[in-house]
Amino acid sequence: MDEVIIGIDPAATHIALVAIHRDNFLVRVSRSLGKSGPEACYRARVMTEEVLIECQEYFSEREIVAFYELPVLGRGGFRSTMVQCFTSGSVQAVLHDFGIQSFTANVSSWKKAVVGKGNADKTQVGESLRLRWPALHAEAKGNQDAYDAASIAIFGRQLLGQELATICPMSRSNRKVLPS
Repeated sequence: MDEVIIGIDPAATHIALVAIHRDNFLVRVSRSLGKSGPEACYRARVMTEEVLIECQEYFSEREIVAFYELPVLGRGGFRSTMVQCFTSGSVQAVLHDFGIQSFTANVSSWKKAVVGKGNADKTQVGESLRLRWPALHAEAKGNQDAYDAASIAIFGRQLLGQELATICPMSRSNRKVLPS
C-alpha cells in the first residue's frame, strides 16, 4: 500500500485539503468559497480539481485515496450545514470524476482515532498534530481547518494500515461509509 491519502475538511464557506504520502505532504486551504450554495459548490469543485491535479503531478501519478469529513450540524445552524452538504457533494463529485476511491470520516471517529478523544476541541487537534508531525503542523500555519484535514488524512492512513515514517506507527469499491 503506497497510496497518497487526502484528508478533506469541507465547510460552508471554505475548504481544506491535505495530501500525505510517506514523509511528504501538501496543504491547501481556500480563502473563501463564497456565501451562496451555487457559488460555494462551484468554487469547491474548482479547488478540488486543482488540488487533485497538483497531487497527481507532485506525487508522480500515484494512486490517491480520499477521506472527507461528514457534515454536522454546528454553530452556523441548519443553513450553514446545508451549504456544507452542497460543498461536500461538489467535492465528492470531483473525486468520483477523477476515479478516486473515497471514504467518509465521521468527526468523532477520526478524532477518537487520531487525538484519542472523540470530542476533542480545535486546540487538542492542533496539539495532537504538532506532536505527531511537527513539519506538517508548521505548514498548516495555525489554520484549524488544515489541522483537521491533516488529521483526517492520518486517520485514513490508520484505516489503510499505513505507517508514518516520521512518527510512531499508528493503530477499500468507490465510496464507502466507514464504521463510526
